[in-house]
Amino acid sequence: MIRLLVDDVTLLRTDEIVAHVRFRGGATHTLRLSLPLSVAELRKVNPAVVAEVDRLLDEHTDAETAAILNAAGWRPGVAERFSPRILYLLRRTYGLEDRYTRLRRRGLLTLAEICELLGAHPSTVKAWARSGHIASYVYNDKGQRLFE
Repeated sequence: MIRLLVDDVTLLRTDEIVAHVRFRGGATHTLRLSLPLSVAELRKVNPAVVAEVDRLLDEHTDAETAAILNAAGWRPGVAERFSPRILYLLRRTYGLEDRYTRLRRRGLLTLAEICELLGAHPSTVKAWARSGHIASYVYNDKGQRLFE
């Protein structure tokens, strides 16, 4: 059916795709389309997402960060949802520090270091942290903590 209406189509590819259509009666029409994204561009993570991940990792673990990003509607590259594994790969790809490194840089101590400093048993230090006598921060999804 189209061949009865269209006489000729010319396609040009430059910084966009241009289609010149010539109809049987002599009328012409030009269509302009943007170039499709390459596979690499389709898989690339939005820089705003990377910045948001970097900001969230200051206060949250990987699983918490993934849940926050999913609830806010952010999407990673080609996947449907964020997961701790995707966040790990994103951190490695973009050179983002993990939560443990960020907290250590702020001067927080490991369980062994705080036990040595206070001269207390690890279970005692953990009990103090649970009761709020010692400030502590979860640094991974296993619930491990660093202490002030």
